[in-house]
Amino acid sequence: MTALHRTRRTAPLLAGAAALLACAAPRAATGQSPSAHQAAPAPQAAPRLPDPRVQALLAWIDPYFPWGEGEIALDEITQLKVPGYRILKATKKYKLDERANDQTYLALEDNGKSALIGDVFLDEDRFKARQPVRTEADLDGVQRQLSKFFRGRFRVALDPSLDRPSWKGIRLTIETGYGTYDASGFVTASDGAFALVGRAWDRNRGFPEQRRALINLADTPAIGPEDAKVTVVEYSDMECPYCKKRTKDWDVLAAKLAPVLKIRRYFKAFPLTNDHPWAFRASSAGRCFYEKSPALFLNWKSSVYARQEQLNVAALDTFALDFAVANGIPQLQFQSCYLQGRSVERVHEDMAEGFAVRVRSTPTYFVDGQPVSWFADDLMEEYLRKTYLKGAGLPLPHAAKPAAASRK
Repeated sequence: MTALHRTRRTAPLLAGAAALLACAAPRAATGQSPSAHQAAPAPQAAPRLPDPRVQALLAWIDPYFPWGEGEIALDEITQLKVPGYRILKATKKYKLDERANDQTYLALEDNGKSALIGDVFLDEDRFKARQPVRTEADLDGVQRQLSKFFRGRFRVALDPSLDRPSWKGIRLTIETGYGTYDASGFVTASDGAFALVGRAWDRNRGFPEQRRALINLADTPAIGPEDAKVTVVEYSDMECPYCKKRTKDWDVLAAKLAPVLKIRRYFKAFPLTNDHPWAFRASSAGRCFYEKSPALFLNWKSSVYARQEQLNVAALDTFALDFAVANGIPQLQFQSCYLQGRSVERVHEDMAEGFAVRVRSTPTYFVDGQPVSWFADDLMEEYLRKTYLKGAGLPLPHAAKPAAASRK
């Protein structure tokens, strides 16, 4: 995978999920590498939650993490006090490979209706000053803290539409070099010291169901039968070597399972623009070709992967134009679409959507709303067989071993 974050652990104040075997970028969907900055010391977690409802909470948070056997723990962060909320750290340790270990933070509403979930940042100066958030100027500390996490240009602004009791909503506008997309977050209204980059989730609904509602499949390239039992959504980057590898693996797996399981796979664009200079351009061209023919998009994607190691920005531009003309799209027609208007907007929409459902590396797969980190070669097949085929065909003939990580 291409990750928003390599295996190194310096990220936000309270680190987020590990990006395993991914094309590299940071914990934010901008495609950056992590900063070498060591964040401020994290508050110490209290002992495990002494709550009789803890098992229900563990069962609810489990599908937030990628599928895989492991242990989930919840710890309350008692030093961070937000009226009406309890602040928890959720950690999952995987049995197969510890590099997949993951964690996130939850602000649980006392009434049990919702939880804010995401990456956490602490501004120690504002924590000491205890000044309430009233204007955009009060977000300067948040901007500084997030700059240790996001590489590249972005800005933070108040977003009253996201306000909640004890929290001010914030909107992160992230530059890609071709325009912007938005991500959401929250800061504590009383002091602006505690920022959570993420979204609100309904505690009365499962994560797969909520993700399915958030992911827009209309007008999205896809392959596989329309009456398929299984819907897979892939967020990928055409400059990512691991995306190329897993595409080949998908072709083999889909053919293997075709007699017993129908799968329809949708393709979303998630170019890591700070690390991959031509990835966004390839995604924009893909949208232009999709408008001509869905099959042409698939042909473009496979053609780019076939030339991936030889491409650069100039070569990609030339290749895209030649591909267009060779497939019956006049030069001027293609140029009016490529890196223009709707083709750019749609890529940014995919990126904003991906960030909202917690895409932090490429490729990222959601199988009917459940994230599956395909970090070991047999993992996807194992998940599909266990979930949809009642375990038929398991165990697989070869033990699942982690694939080699990309250095890109």
